[in-house]
Amino acid sequence: MLKMKIKDMYNKMIDMTNIFGLFVPGEELDGTKTATNLDKLKTKPIFHIGMYKKLILNHLNFNTKVLRFFQETNQEFDIEDVKQAGEYVVFNRAWSYIANVKLKNKGYIDAIKHYSDEDFHNTLDLGIEFFQKDELYERCAHLLKIKKKSIKLLK
Repeated sequence: MLKMKIKDMYNKMIDMTNIFGLFVPGEELDGTKTATNLDKLKTKPIFHIGMYKKLILNHLNFNTKVLRFFQETNQEFDIEDVKQAGEYVVFNRAWSYIANVKLKNKGYIDAIKHYSDEDFHNTLDLGIEFFQKDELYERCAHLLKIKKKSIKLLK
């Protein structure tokens, strides 16, 4: 009996019509609408601050590996161009998350407090350094205000 149930489950799983039916965006899973919940999460201050921090930290690790890969595989690549292109994409995407932070909004203050640590401060410093190169001083000022608020919240 158990073998029959497992065989039926297996046959159902490999049926292509069933496979594609598993991946419907927004379909209810375990009583929750995943797409709706993700859209709600994306509007939360904790998401904005967390994504900024995560993008910058992951970029540092990923960039090291990518540059090493290109150095080892092909001498024709200009490694500095690859590095600059990667930085441009990552820092501007990270900026899109942190740009709308309002330092008087309790939700953002709580999110900053949650993520306040040395790594967060380093990511803010890296952002300031990156945007200074392009003379985007408004962005630098915004990141510096967030850093000062974060340091103040740690005390």
